[in-house]
Amino acid sequence: MTRISNPEPRIAPQCPVCASASVRSLPFGYMFNGRWLGGCECRTCGIIFLHPQPTAEELVQMYSKEYFEGDFRCGHAGSYFDENTHDALADRSLIAKIKQLKPEGSFLEIGCAGGAFLHAARQAGYRVTGVEFSDAAAQLARERFHLDVFTGDVRNAQFSSNTFDVVFMGDVLEHLTEPVATCREVYRVLAPGGIFVIECPMQTNTLFSRLGFAAYALLRKRAIVNLPPYHVFEYRRSSMTSLLKRCGFTLVCAREGIIPPHKIALRGTGVQNLGKKLFQYPNALLTRLFGVFGDRIEMIAQKPSGVTSA
Repeated sequence: MTRISNPEPRIAPQCPVCASASVRSLPFGYMFNGRWLGGCECRTCGIIFLHPQPTAEELVQMYSKEYFEGDFRCGHAGSYFDENTHDALADRSLIAKIKQLKPEGSFLEIGCAGGAFLHAARQAGYRVTGVEFSDAAAQLARERFHLDVFTGDVRNAQFSSNTFDVVFMGDVLEHLTEPVATCREVYRVLAPGGIFVIECPMQTNTLFSRLGFAAYALLRKRAIVNLPPYHVFEYRRSSMTSLLKRCGFTLVCAREGIIPPHKIALRGTGVQNLGKKLFQYPNALLTRLFGVFGDRIEMIAQKPSGVTSA
């Protein structure tokens, strides 16, 4: 990240999740296509988001084939088009957890990319369907694993209501510009009693990020993230819980995790990278002992039994 002076960025008129007008600017953002996309936080629901959001054309530009040839999952390096990557993405331990709650049935993955995890779910006995925004990644899933994958947004897929027993999103929710609409669509297509499983990075939740925000604000500086604005929303446990409850879900469980210090991505200046690395060690201990300040979350929510969607 690059530090620059902090003229007050324009504040969004309201929170895109809860519609609250109580929004404050945060000392970070992205300079993308010649315009500033600044970080904001809703004081009511706690969600962190970019304002303005990337346009539809910019999203297509960002999620080209090249995106899946790099660090497309936080903390993971490698190309989705490399077969050696697939085993690392087929998280069978997570599938085992899902099977404890839903041993069988229909399984939808939103953001299935090249299909490795969805293929593993099929091997575990589920009837699987995928949705993927990237045409190149969706085509790979069809060709390599012979999966049924819709290319585009789940809201355009026109799935029948009350259809799926499991819906999974892995490293997807933070990329979505309309999380409320997407989560409500997930609620609609889930069968009564169906579960919604989310894995998501929480990069602003760590000790390093929290203290960094405080320091930049005190110095009246702001940081430019030297990446395209892939994460248009940043979640913490409380804000994700608020989002899911707003969309009708009941929380089943939530567990914070953390990337080991030797595996974290270092993209800042030398001083920033050193600070991030040093903070990750005590942070990892706190996360493992007390489940706080994690940089990832695994959350499971449920559509109430007996509730059907029109």
